[in-house]
Amino acid sequence: MIAASMAAIIIIVFCGCQNDISVVNSLTLKEKSPEEVIEDIHFFISKEGFVEQEFLIKKMNKYAYPERYLECPEGFEIISYKSNGTKRISLKADYGISYEDRKIMEARHNVVITNFTNGEIIETEHLIWNQDKKIIYSNQQIKQTLPDGSVYLGERFESNEDMSRYTIVKPHIVKYDAGE
Repeated sequence: MIAASMAAIIIIVFCGCQNDISVVNSLTLKEKSPEEVIEDIHFFISKEGFVEQEFLIKKMNKYAYPERYLECPEGFEIISYKSNGTKRISLKADYGISYEDRKIMEARHNVVITNFTNGEIIETEHLIWNQDKKIIYSNQQIKQTLPDGSVYLGERFESNEDMSRYTIVKPHIVKYDAGE
């Protein structure tokens, strides 16, 4: 009688315990949650005592899985300065992401580049900086506003890293204000 009871308990224990593989996999997969969250970031990068860049970031999330990247889900602004301390260029966007290993940074949603040297403003919805190729580009429509108020639309945009030389593909004027 005891042997039969023991056999029944062994059968129940070993046959009754079954792992659902999807539950096991969900427990072992890393969640897509940030390793670090930093808020209200404001810092400067300087060289030889002169400020070169200023960064203003509302919130930055740092991820390591499935790849290393930094995300700015609430927007950012980067301002570069001339050696005399005056603003040269600013880049603002409502969202940013930087893939550390691929060396690609993307700015999305209400992307605005302001060139304080020549007074031009370039706007788009998506901008990519490829650090290996040393280019900044957008494959979406761009809007260029000149200091005289003239407005051009273009199909695409490509520039060198410091925005000193750029090309707007198929620009066409939508507003001309010179002298008005």
